[in-house]
Amino acid sequence: MDASKAGLMTPLAACTIVAHNYLPMARIVARSFLAQHPEATFYVVVVDHPLRARLIDDEQFHVVAVTDIDFGPEGFANMATMYDVTEFSTSVKPFVLRQLLTSHDCVLYLDPDTFLHERLDPLIDATIAAGWSITPHCLQPIPQDGTSPTEREIMQSGVYNLGYIGVTRDADDFLQWWSQRLRRHCISDPEQQLFTDQRWIDLAVPIFSPHIERSPAYNVAYWNIDQRRLWHDGQRYMVDDEPLRFFHFSGYDPDIPYWLSKYFPGFPRVLLSQHPALAALCSEYRDELLETRDITGPALPYGWADAFPGIPLFRGLRRMYRAEVLNADRLGAPLPPSPFSPGGAARFRRWLLSIPAGSIRCMPRYLAAVYDERSDVRAAFPEAEHGDLLRFNDWVERSGRADYPMVRILADSTDDDPWDQAEDAGRSSDGIDLIGYLQAELGVGEAGRLASTALAAAGVSVSTISFDRTLNRQTHPFESHGVAAHDVVLVAVNADQIGVVRREFGGPFFSGRYVVGQWFWELDEFPAQLHPSFAHVNEVWAATEHIRASVAKHAPEGFAVVHMPLPLIAPAVRPDVLKSTFGLDDRFTFLFTFDLWSVFDRKNPLGVVEAFMRAFHPGEGPQLLVKVINGQAHPKSLERLRWAAMGRADITILDQYLDHDLMGALTQACDCYVSLHRAEGLGLTMSEAMTLGKPVIATAYSGNMDFMTEETAALVPWTPTAVGPDCAPYSPHAIWAEPDLDAAAAAMRRLAGDPTYAERLGLAGQRDLHRRFSETVTGERMRKRLTEIRRTHHE
Repeated sequence: MDASKAGLMTPLAACTIVAHNYLPMARIVARSFLAQHPEATFYVVVVDHPLRARLIDDEQFHVVAVTDIDFGPEGFANMATMYDVTEFSTSVKPFVLRQLLTSHDCVLYLDPDTFLHERLDPLIDATIAAGWSITPHCLQPIPQDGTSPTEREIMQSGVYNLGYIGVTRDADDFLQWWSQRLRRHCISDPEQQLFTDQRWIDLAVPIFSPHIERSPAYNVAYWNIDQRRLWHDGQRYMVDDEPLRFFHFSGYDPDIPYWLSKYFPGFPRVLLSQHPALAALCSEYRDELLETRDITGPALPYGWADAFPGIPLFRGLRRMYRAEVLNADRLGAPLPPSPFSPGGAARFRRWLLSIPAGSIRCMPRYLAAVYDERSDVRAAFPEAEHGDLLRFNDWVERSGRADYPMVRILADSTDDDPWDQAEDAGRSSDGIDLIGYLQAELGVGEAGRLASTALAAAGVSVSTISFDRTLNRQTHPFESHGVAAHDVVLVAVNADQIGVVRREFGGPFFSGRYVVGQWFWELDEFPAQLHPSFAHVNEVWAATEHIRASVAKHAPEGFAVVHMPLPLIAPAVRPDVLKSTFGLDDRFTFLFTFDLWSVFDRKNPLGVVEAFMRAFHPGEGPQLLVKVINGQAHPKSLERLRWAAMGRADITILDQYLDHDLMGALTQACDCYVSLHRAEGLGLTMSEAMTLGKPVIATAYSGNMDFMTEETAALVPWTPTAVGPDCAPYSPHAIWAEPDLDAAAAAMRRLAGDPTYAERLGLAGQRDLHRRFSETVTGERMRKRLTEIRRTHHE
């Protein structure tokens, strides 16, 4: 949109923003504005059906398609997906205003259901003087008389009504600020203190200092008409002692001419039957609206209502999409696909069919959106929240398909992923394909990388395929080849996500292949909701005996659950990194690291903090660093940890991603690693510290006991205890370990006070891991198992 090229360079412009169904109203506000300001230019921005919008020809105003608005590199597709018609129409407002200001000195926005009765010169002058201008909802106290609107209702909507806003180029800082917030947060959700574009202005006023118009003649509407005396002097409408400048017919429906606004949530304070002048004003507007509506013709349905035919973007689905956009923003991850971006429909369909990474419910997104939207369904099937989908799936078959055509369409569809074109023929029988989170910074991703390293060390040909369906950062250096080349595939993805992998890659990709799952689980009992995952693999490799025993107890009869250790090797270490790099001094340093996406109570960082505080008085000597990631996604847990360490200058909480070699340097810089976990599937951070020759204090329970003995680590005794509430996905009745914090404190004191013992323990652990868990030793075990698989599988 370039007004200057069209010869439209006028100092003053006004605009409105509509979907196609509001075009009659847009025509009216444009005509009424130009009747008062013939020297100005008026724009109607149409937010849907952009090709149709370009065909609209009206001599009075200029039509602008949404595709002609500059939304920056990201565009508007994500906004059109996450927002409904009202939210989207209001979200584009600052983008439109900024663009119009490139061609005009002053631009006014007016809602389409507005009618001008007089020139706006005093308000325009005030706008130019201040840089921008707004109007408040009300100018007097609202009576507490049980009628609407109430003060609470006004506060939910915001102090100011954004059916009008005026801006000049001096308001660019404000418009940038506003556009940044409306790109993600233009929803109507009173519980989140949001009402489309309006609540943000409550914050903007003290920051950017607009002119606040206090004349009662502007933006008269249902929310303030009881405070303003509307009357007719025989020639024009008056408000108190001033001529009416413009009236806002918000919520007025010409098909219900006796009711001022559909937005009255309760009994209205103002009735048309009791206000003749107001009734006459509404009747005049109604007549013009009906006439314009007849001329305009049938309204088009909203253009962004459906992702594609049969798949409506209902509220629950839009909110789910927005939640994933926000999460991607927090993590610096790719945004979810929009059906409205080029080639996005197919990607969006696959997104709907997939299960979100880390989902406890294990529902494909299209069903999760239905579940989230329907309070009655959530109340009827509360167990589905924790992955027990038996009764919920029965409801889907009986009622969900009828209530939501989308469910029927997607449930009965087949995956058209490019992997579907994979051929069974020509696959080699002398190597393995490996799928995993190979570029993700999380433990399961590292386990996949370790498996690849071990296999290659044993001379096994490995084709690696990176899978990115996880919320963790995807910056670990790893080169994937992405070729399906072998008759055996190792899927280094946990049981709760194996179904997602199968759907993502498609049935033909796995057809005729022997599928091995490399699974991790931390507790003694493998939960019932994960048992269906056995159907997706031919066998399971368990990195520790702890995992093998847990999974094997619930595997189908004859199903192979094989103890298959991973190599426990030293991490990459950036050279010449000192303790000071991490804000530490030369004191004896204890380190514990974990991901806040893990279950907080299982990792038990509070136990580490408490043991350290029992071991040492403030300033006694040693220091503790607790290094976490993903605090932005779990602020309550992070604050809980900070609260526990409050007042101790010798305890540092660091919430930050570090590159893999810098993370290795941090482990190298510490003097002792501590893990007072309640359960671990493997415990890679402990093994990495041991490979670097660091002494380790650890709970003597679960996966780490595969590579720890009393001679190689300071083992902390424990007592069995129930998991308890709020530790999903674990059952509150399951059992894990409660470490003895006094014993842990004693171990800390001994290691900090006896350098010879600390060095001896660290070297013993380092030698033992090198002997038993090298790439060659573990890789050879994998190679032998592959040989056995092919021998038995092909017989």
